[in-house]
Amino acid sequence: MDEEFVEFDDTERQVRITRNEALYLSDSTTLMIERDITEQISIGSMRNVAPSAPLPVPIELVDKIGMAVLYTTDSDNEGKDYLGTFLVNELYLLREIAQSYVKVGNEQVGFNLQKKIYKAILNERYVE
Repeated sequence: MDEEFVEFDDTERQVRITRNEALYLSDSTTLMIERDITEQISIGSMRNVAPSAPLPVPIELVDKIGMAVLYTTDSDNEGKDYLGTFLVNELYLLREIAQSYVKVGNEQVGFNLQKKIYKAILNERYVE
């Protein structure tokens, strides 16, 4: 197995998330659960995963997305974006969700999320 694939990247990056992006991410994820079945670990999700359905993610990422939803939907923060800190591995999970064609209202949430995610992960290399 490719060693680079299994390495955990715990580098943190900040990403600014709009209300629509936070709601889209929340709707597009489901909680990943692990089950111990005869001493083997199996990973599943709380919801059934269909072709257009949510991506199972760890509870820590669900919490981060939840904070973005709470912040951006709080009437005291109306119109403000949430500045979240994510591990690079979490950003790669979010990249799997962000379909570039997805719009919420007039906001291109998928395209915008892809740009933000790639910038957070790759900007240093891109600038070089």
